[in-house]
Amino acid sequence: MGRNILQGGIQEIEKIKEEVMELNERTQQKQTLQEKEVKAEKSISQKEDAIEDEIKKVTKQRKAQLEATFDEQIDSLTEKLKKVESKREKAKKKAMLQRADEETADFRSEAEELHLAGKSVFKQEHIPGLYNNRLFFALYFPQGMGDIGIIFLTLAITFFALPFGLYYILFESGGMLYLALSYILVILVFGGLYLVIGKTKYKHLEALNRVRKMRREIEESKKRQRKIKREIMKDKDESVYDLEEFDKEIGEYKEAIGELMEQKNKALVEFDHTTAEEIKQQIKGANEEALKALKAEYDEVYRQGKENMEKLNKLSVTISTEYEGVIGKESLKVSKLEEMEEAMKAGNAKTIGEAMEFLASADSDSI
Repeated sequence: MGRNILQGGIQEIEKIKEEVMELNERTQQKQTLQEKEVKAEKSISQKEDAIEDEIKKVTKQRKAQLEATFDEQIDSLTEKLKKVESKREKAKKKAMLQRADEETADFRSEAEELHLAGKSVFKQEHIPGLYNNRLFFALYFPQGMGDIGIIFLTLAITFFALPFGLYYILFESGGMLYLALSYILVILVFGGLYLVIGKTKYKHLEALNRVRKMRREIEESKKRQRKIKREIMKDKDESVYDLEEFDKEIGEYKEAIGELMEQKNKALVEFDHTTAEEIKQQIKGANEEALKALKAEYDEVYRQGKENMEKLNKLSVTISTEYEGVIGKESLKVSKLEEMEEAMKAGNAKTIGEAMEFLASADSDSI
């Protein structure tokens, strides 16, 4: 085989050159087809990702719209429910106050009678009406912790706040002497007033004791009224307030809200199991032709690459086994083969072997 190649003429060298050129071309085509295959794979992946993103986006949007529809109705009913509950609470409070007013009416009437009776005593005894107040009776007829508190507060104002206030207003830079003077002035004025008013106590002692008793009864009446009101406010029994219509309407709204919630949950389950799949298939169907075209393009590039690779491998083996060992790998270049072809055409060689010798001799002479 080796002798036949070396003895081959111009036709043989052209055949080898064509095979080498085809090998080079298919090697370049291999790189081009590999790049196309990678690009086609990327296009398919991007398209599939875009489809999945669209499915997620549309599914999320449709589900949100479904929820919003139910939530709007639920919110509307909830708002109406709150209004009815507010009306019920106001009606209940009004009824409780009315009940308290009715149940304390006798006590208030009694207290009013006692109050008028006390005023009548002051008028009959010619006692100044100015004394018919809580402060007078607390200072001159104390009873209970409330009156003691009033006494302490009065003493604090009289023997602390007033002297110091008077001192800082009139004698701020006067020293301790003026402070003492302020105390003396306050003691004289208020002490004198206390003694003068106190004479009324002893002059009308029996009448004032009667009024004090009346005032105590009035205070006891007020305590009983407050107790009755507290008990009414704490009473859990609402049957006496005629709230049935409110309760009926509230029940209807709660039932309607509950039904809507149940329908919403069923609709969401149905959406997840059926509608979401329909949306998925719809979007995939809309993109099916485009995806098929991309996959067909990839299949074609893959087929061309496979076919080119098979021919490349076959050609590479042929050149390696039939030519490389005889004429050398360095000579299996298009430029070298063209030089051998030119030598034959010029008459400098008749065979491949002679052409190789001629070129080698020419290279040696040039050196």
